[in-house]
Amino acid sequence: MTEIKSKHDLILDAAYNLFINKGYWDTKIIDISEAAGIGKGTVYEYFESKDAIFLELFRTKVESGYDNITDLLSKNISSEMKLKEFIDIELKNTSKYTFNKQFLLDLMVKSDAFKNLELIESIHKLVAKKFSVLFHVIEEGMNKGEFAKRNTSLTAASILGAINLYISFDLLPIDLEDIIPSGKTKSWREDEFLDLLLNGLKA
Repeated sequence: MTEIKSKHDLILDAAYNLFINKGYWDTKIIDISEAAGIGKGTVYEYFESKDAIFLELFRTKVESGYDNITDLLSKNISSEMKLKEFIDIELKNTSKYTFNKQFLLDLMVKSDAFKNLELIESIHKLVAKKFSVLFHVIEEGMNKGEFAKRNTSLTAASILGAINLYISFDLLPIDLEDIIPSGKTKSWREDEFLDLLLNGLKA
């Protein structure tokens, strides 16, 4: 039996696909309404602006992907495995809902989306949630002797920053060919990244 989607969901699905393929700035409300197969006025009945649509997409497609991340803390596995699963969760969510480079540029440079206090608050809450989980995983690992004793909050912040950049590097407006020497194109592997986090740069 085919699921009949609500107009609310049709709008979100249409907007998401357009943001990905056309770019945030070049997508208009009329484009969303036509792609959703509903009237432009109907879109405004559900969302007051395109930025409001993006906020809802963030909550339903990004934030919801971390609903169960705190379950990681109660798992009966090593702290190293918890760290790996934390990275896996980030990889899964990023690959599932990925926005292209132009979308990110449009959003940061041309849009007022990041002036939306609700969006900023949602982003802050998500970052705080992820940081808290990672902090406790590292703290547990240090207490068990799996990880070296260091400043726990600094370690968590450093690792979270490294994870975020590792995962999102493909989305950033950076041409790796200008950075990586010829013949050494990017071929990063998760196991190598985890090894670097755990063992650092020392020989």
